[in-house]
Amino acid sequence: MYRLGEREHHHRKLYMLLGVFAILIVTGLFLAKQIMTSETKIDNSAPAVVSSVSYAETKLQQVSTPYFTMSLPATWKVSNINAEDPKPKYIWQGAVGEDKSRWISVFIDTPLSTFAVNRALHVQSNGATITVIGNTSDNCTSFTGPANTQTGKTPAKWETIDFLCDSGNYQRNVTGTVSPDGLNNVNLTGPTKGLQKYFFTYTDNTNQPDYTIFIEALKSFKAK
Repeated sequence: MYRLGEREHHHRKLYMLLGVFAILIVTGLFLAKQIMTSETKIDNSAPAVVSSVSYAETKLQQVSTPYFTMSLPATWKVSNINAEDPKPKYIWQGAVGEDKSRWISVFIDTPLSTFAVNRALHVQSNGATITVIGNTSDNCTSFTGPANTQTGKTPAKWETIDFLCDSGNYQRNVTGTVSPDGLNNVNLTGPTKGLQKYFFTYTDNTNQPDYTIFIEALKSFKAK
């Protein structure tokens, strides 16, 4: 039986329920947006920062011998390590961290007609100083033929300059200077010592070899 005001009361309850439902939906969307925005801010608040120390920032020392001067990292010291045969006139080696697995050897007036290396760096004499041409080569086994079965060495060229590739010991990482002055030789003329034949090698046994050390040392070299 119909009573006055009953339908109106039913509609009012329906409207209230719909209103509450709408408020819940709006509130849920607002909270979801806030959560998503918050997560995005967290992800972007700490971007990755990549930093590196360049050779220009490395502290250097000038080493001086009766034959020449040269700049090296400040922590490097004269070494007695004998990695090559014949033995170099001078060897400097790193004393800290990964530098312990790096060293530079200097040969002076030493016959090296059979000396082989794994990489080559083209240099030219400029009186008493050295001009570095280009960059260090890849391991020479990547651009030479098979090694001599008796010597383990292969004649090779880097930027038209002859050198011997140590194909039999390709796991090593010894870089040698090559120049138009001849095999394993660059002629330097100092004001005191006069003309002398130099040869330089750089050994880097680290996981991330740094050939900049060798290049910059050669650029700083000056014969006496």
